[in-house]
Amino acid sequence: MSIHTKRKQTLRARLRAQRRDIGPRNARWAARMAATRVMRLAAWRRARRIAVYLAADGEIDPHPLAKAAWRAGKQVYLPVIRPPQGERGRRAARQRGHLIFRRYDRNTRLQPGLLGIPEPAGRRHPACPLAGLDLLIMPLVGFDEAGHRLGMGGGFYDRTLGIRARFRRPICVGLAHACQKQPVIPHDPWDQPLDICVTDCETVFC
Repeated sequence: MSIHTKRKQTLRARLRAQRRDIGPRNARWAARMAATRVMRLAAWRRARRIAVYLAADGEIDPHPLAKAAWRAGKQVYLPVIRPPQGERGRRAARQRGHLIFRRYDRNTRLQPGLLGIPEPAGRRHPACPLAGLDLLIMPLVGFDEAGHRLGMGGGFYDRTLGIRARFRRPICVGLAHACQKQPVIPHDPWDQPLDICVTDCETVFC
């Protein structure tokens, strides 16, 4: 394992522990504050199709944003992990998988996906191509002011954004607790940068 990879893993473990220690009450407050900041963005006001995620492992919860989007008549989507074309199974999904985005509303029934992450059940929930999204709300473990993002290590967002780089891409907004901001995030050439990062305390334009 390279020193660079070890630095990423060490930082990831420390920041995951920090966000898990925030506590439910403070986490709910942080989610509301971050949502308020996102909704002040011009990109939010213009957006008609928005992708969010389901929070886990202490991630800041974007559900207040989903509810605000529904009230405003915006379409909301969730990421769904898929293996590469022509391949099947969890191993292929975990190692080389990418994301598609399926419609999500108040009545959507969720079921565990290939890696156990809840996703819209069945194909009756229409998919939106990445180029059709206006705003992509992304989870993260850490970020810096240059827009470098440290994720959970699966690479799903990076692969999805990277293989479609020649097409229109949505504005990428990282959602984070304030403690996840770092002076410098170690990064690789294939890591996809954020356009904006929003915490409960500030909005960073990268």
